[in-house]
Amino acid sequence: MAKTSNYKSFAYLENGEIQFAQYETEKTTSILDAGSYTIDYDEYPVNKVSLKIDECSETVKTHTFLEKERLDYLFESFFNPNVKNKIEGLGFYHKVGILLHGKEGTGKSTIMKYYYNQAIIHNQAIVFHLLKKNSYLKSCWDFIMNIRKIQDNPIIIVLDELDGYVDGSTMEALMKTIIDGNSSISNCIFFASTNYISKIPKAIKDRPSRFKYSIEVGGVENIDSIVEIITPILDGVASDEDIQVYANDLLGKTLDNIKQFCFDKIMAIKHYENKSEMKSVGFIVR
Repeated sequence: MAKTSNYKSFAYLENGEIQFAQYETEKTTSILDAGSYTIDYDEYPVNKVSLKIDECSETVKTHTFLEKERLDYLFESFFNPNVKNKIEGLGFYHKVGILLHGKEGTGKSTIMKYYYNQAIIHNQAIVFHLLKKNSYLKSCWDFIMNIRKIQDNPIIIVLDELDGYVDGSTMEALMKTIIDGNSSISNCIFFASTNYISKIPKAIKDRPSRFKYSIEVGGVENIDSIVEIITPILDGVASDEDIQVYANDLLGKTLDNIKQFCFDKIMAIKHYENKSEMKSVGFIVR
């Protein structure tokens, strides 16, 4: 079967099905492979939903943050087929929402990426990153609803910077309909993040049927976790004793701070380890 890793476009057929076309050939298929996709809307003159492969190749790792055990259990339970069958058998949608909040650089996006990548690998999940934060959001959601009609893969909706999706009463109403209303779909996880939790309406963030967990993500407060993060990055650059010192100094810092600290150490050693080879750089006055 053709792989959707090469798909460039799709089309609605007259019988209502969706057809995916490949870059190199005209072969088509009526299903979408598990994977991570960005979904957007190309405006005039194209006027259609755009689906693209999310090709981020950065290595994704997470750390033992405060609520990791609870999230691990939630995902394990969600993907249990017995749980899904029981909930849907009762006539309810099998869905859950998770909202991560905290200041910039704490690793919210990294945490989301870690979990949805695991869901792709182990549970054949389809991940959609919604990009349009305006009236075209409905068109993108209609496409996702059509995917649900075609196949029953778990679907994960990533809403980075959720505050942008609920800016104004119209957008707020649309998000409520999508997450927990007439436009909801089953076997679906809403994974959202925000740096500004105060901008999220209480009717969204404080309602378990919309977001079961609202989790604050802060700095890394466990020294062992910091050692685990920085050791492979600084391999060959710092001694075990140095790494322990660095870990103590970085306690409570964000993932972004920790990563940049390590990069600074790598760059400094690469450039200055052999001072005899350094050349003077500056202005020459004649």
